Amino acid sequence: MFATAQSLRVTPLAAPKRVGGARRAARAVRPVRAHAKKADDVEPTMEPLSVSRRVLGLSSVLGAASLTTDLVFPTPAEAKKIVSGYTPLEGFDVTYVFHKTGTMGADDWYKNAFKPFLDGGLHSGEVGGPETGAAFKTVFNVVVMRGRETENETVAVAFVHPKASTDLIAKFFDDKNPFWQTGRDEGWLLGPLTNFKTTPFLARGADPKTGYPPQWKKGSGVLVASFGLKIDKNEWIPAFTSPDSDKLHDAAGIYTSVASTVNKGSEYDSAFKAVQVFHTFKNFKQAVAFDAMIQAKQPPFDAVAEITDNFQGQTYEVISDTNFPEYFPQA
Repeated sequence: MFATAQSLRVTPLAAPKRVGGARRAARAVRPVRAHAKKADDVEPTMEPLSVSRRVLGLSSVLGAASLTTDLVFPTPAEAKKIVSGYTPLEGFDVTYVFHKTGTMGADDWYKNAFKPFLDGGLHSGEVGGPETGAAFKTVFNVVVMRGRETENETVAVAFVHPKASTDLIAKFFDDKNPFWQTGRDEGWLLGPLTNFKTTPFLARGADPKTGYPPQWKKGSGVLVASFGLKIDKNEWIPAFTSPDSDKLHDAAGIYTSVASTVNKGSEYDSAFKAVQVFHTFKNFKQAVAFDAMIQAKQPPFDAVAEITDNFQGQTYEVISDTNFPEYFPQA
């Protein structure tokens, strides 16, 4: 997901200006790692935060509960590779959309409905008319996922783009758009279309060389978790990125996470400011197992439930993760 570094390394030499701008943007977001050294050219410490007793208690619960949870912890050699710390993110938005495919299923939907759009229509400037088409031309990363249900399979797409394009792209994905009735008539869309407008603010497991999340592999599992936060986001971050939380995520098979604010206009309701987290796992089964633990409020998620509201989770398997380096915003 928005693994711009991999794409930038293969950008043609004919575009040195764009590559330089992208590298400056990548360097501007400096990774923060728990075991960073001066030689790594990153800051080894984070700015101190005022952390409430409730958050410190939650962090302790994560550690204690992980010892009683049916998870496999890494060996000492593997532990050296455990994801720790986090990288701040800023400057772009993610539009996340999902819907059911009826009898068509994800394979036919991707091959016949979405792939032609991804390969040509996305940057044609014609999608939804001139205004919306211009917004889609700014998309620089697209992740496509499937729900793996046996019937009426869900498909989901995350579009990564500059903030300035968010409202127009979201307008296209409004269920009232007549285009979606065409999808229903043609059999690749069943039921409602759900749309989230989000702004990423941190990543766990970012590539230390770039400051961006790594590219997602086909077959990886994904849990998209949305929830209202009953505490301030800046209080939640230390618990979410604590060493105990790192152990829990690593044992569950999570190799990267992206946390975003859920913005106005999203099809989600909470009395509190909401956050959405994309957790990426080594495989789909791990995503399903982790979601089941949360839904059942198994420790430590019984404590997490006390500070969250209206938890909603969707589990997926990655179909594709496509970068468009030529459309990456210049610094």
